[in-house]
This record gives sequence, structure tokens and C-alpha cells, in this order.
Amino acid sequence: MTDQTVENWQTLSAETRAQLLLRGIPFPGETPHETRCRLKNDLQLYDDTDLTALLDKSADTLARLRVKGTGPVPIRIAREIFYDRTDVARWIKQHRDGAEATA
Repeated sequence: MTDQTVENWQTLSAETRAQLLLRGIPFPGETPHETRCRLKNDLQLYDDTDLTALLDKSADTLARLRVKGTGPVPIRIAREIFYDRTDVARWIKQHRDGAEATA
């Protein structure tokens, strides 16, 4: 990896970089953990760890909700599962204690 490669990547628009990431092309020289953290930040996403804390649910419960299709809509990027923050907020509002779910 050269400084020029990094510089070229940084000059790309955020949308272009996001499209490259969605196709599995990472930022030059970063570790998988760094890619994951950047994806979460750049694309405004939550992961299972974020949701377990936010919803006070176990990882097993989140997995069951995902399999049943009754939880927030998952997004798979580079073999990882994420959730759009807007979708999570909408899901939380629809599933408040005592509130009826709206379609």
C-alpha cells in the first residue's frame, strides 16, 4: 500500500466509498475490525452489540427476532449484520410496551 493509494481513496466521495465497501472492497491497509467500525460510523448503522444494549435483549433473542422476521430489518455487509438506525427507531416505536403495532 502506498501513500498515493490512501490519498486516492480519501479523495473519493462518501457515496463512492460506501458503494465500494458494500461490494466488499475495504479501505487500503485497514484491519477487518477497523473496516467494521468505519462502516458502522459512516453508514449510521448499529450492530448486534449495540442492539443488545439499546433494547436490553440477549444476542439469542435478537437472532430469533431476525430469523422470524419480527425484529428490525437486518442489513448484511461484508459478511456482517448491521441495522439501519432509522429502521431500529421505527421498530422500537412500533413495539413499545402497551402500544399497538402499526403496519
